[in-house]
This record gives sequence, C-alpha cells and structure tokens, in this order.
Amino acid sequence: EDENISLVSFTGSTKVGRQVGNVVQNRFGKSLLELGGNNAVIVHNDANMELALRGVLFAAAGTAGQRCTSARRLYFHKDIINELTSR
Repeated sequence: EDENISLVSFTGSTKVGRQVGNVVQNRFGKSLLELGGNNAVIVHNDANMELALRGVLFAAAGTAGQRCTSARRLYFHKDIINELTSR
C-alpha cells in the first residue's frame, strides 16, 4: 500500500498474486506478477529430438520444481510422441 514503492514484483500463487495486484492497482502502482507456475514445453515434429529431449528433462526435473520456470505440461506433436516417450 506504500505509495513510495513504485514497483512491486511478486512470484507465487495465482491466489496471492491476485491480492497483491489488487492492492497495487488500487493506488495506481505498477506490478510485475509471475503466477501459477504452469509452464509448458511444446515440441513440434521438425524439432531436433536430442535437443528437445534434453530440454524437456531439464525443464521438468533439472531444478526439482524449485524455479518458477519449471515445466509442468508437455505438448508433443502427434507424429513424434512415441519417439520422445520411448526414450
């Protein structure tokens, strides 16, 4: 609520982020909100499969879910899903 703070940055849940955003908005302040943590990895059928596999593994497990950029959803083109999931 302090108007001397020109920008509020928050990383966390959508529920708390909504509260933070409303408080800052009520005083016409600026906010940077990184919410939810439901990042997706999208792999198309023309992707480099080796690079895609390494990227998927790191994004999903490389940081043990402790970063706001950790992947929780994977989208593979239907033509390559068997190749990627079999590896």
